Amino acid sequence: MSYKERGVKKWLAENRQEMICCPYQPGQLMISKQSCSKRYEIGQREDFDDLMKGDVFNYAYKKGLSLCRNCPIGKKLAIARPVVKDAAEHRNSPRKFKSRTSTQRIAG
Repeated sequence: MSYKERGVKKWLAENRQEMICCPYQPGQLMISKQSCSKRYEIGQREDFDDLMKGDVFNYAYKKGLSLCRNCPIGKKLAIARPVVKDAAEHRNSPRKFKSRTSTQRIAG
């Protein structure tokens, strides 16, 4: 098992109560309550007038969010767990990554 897999399994074991199985997304998506709340909030601001505008990835992105727009679970979580209003802008901002050493790269 790789280092990343162990980290994910450890995080899931410690935060299982923060995860939900989304009944509206295909494939029994496991999502955190915070992410569900964010998707609901972004779904409220997104323009769904023309889903076909843009490329296929934009269509898939908007189609997924369109399910979140009227989700009663997301609405309940958004009220209980307010999120940053400009979350959609943050996903497009440049991210800073720490450089890994060669030992860390080999370990996975």
